[in-house]
Amino acid sequence: MLLQAQAVYHLLSVQKYVMDECRKWNLVWIGKNKVAPLEPHEMEYLLGFPRDHTRGVCKMERYKALGNSFQVDTVAYHLSVLMDMFPDGINVLSLFTGIGGGEVALHKLGVHMKTVVSVEISEVNRRIFRGWWNQNQTGGSLIEIPGMETLTNDTIESLTRRLGGFDLIIGGSPCNNLTGSNRHHRDGLQGEQSALFYEYSRILNVVKSVMARM
Repeated sequence: MLLQAQAVYHLLSVQKYVMDECRKWNLVWIGKNKVAPLEPHEMEYLLGFPRDHTRGVCKMERYKALGNSFQVDTVAYHLSVLMDMFPDGINVLSLFTGIGGGEVALHKLGVHMKTVVSVEISEVNRRIFRGWWNQNQTGGSLIEIPGMETLTNDTIESLTRRLGGFDLIIGGSPCNNLTGSNRHHRDGLQGEQSALFYEYSRILNVVKSVMARM
């Protein structure tokens, strides 16, 4: 009985190790006793992005960009209420835009984006999103801001008044590589990147204050 219990414990330990490694390195089963990492186009498909959405940058940058994104169709489900609320289109303030998951979701729903103010620090992400925007948007305007440090309260007020207000404030995550092998290095809202979550409340309060006065 003791040997049997030890064998079961060893098997469970091996299974746990294999599953942990698969999660850590984004591995999928491709055959008996055979795993491989997801290819960028497979990640695009699983996340709901158009095929080749991230094509045009190196493979490692594609992995990084997709690893920081979220599932587009899940977001589209939550945003679907906007279709009837804003038949003439919306103005969007997009924080930590990444590769444009929120905007792709709105596009899938058929919600016209009159103006998108995109705040994103990564030049690679901006290039990917800009490429998608130029191919898929007609009649909309894209305003790019390269980082949170340039989105001052005065800038927010100026943009809000200039556009007549924002209908939607949406944001991704400021954290690095949410699905990759460094997830154990993050340390909550005190992390170097995750502390930027606090910017959401500042920006939202400024927009609400300006729009109330308007």
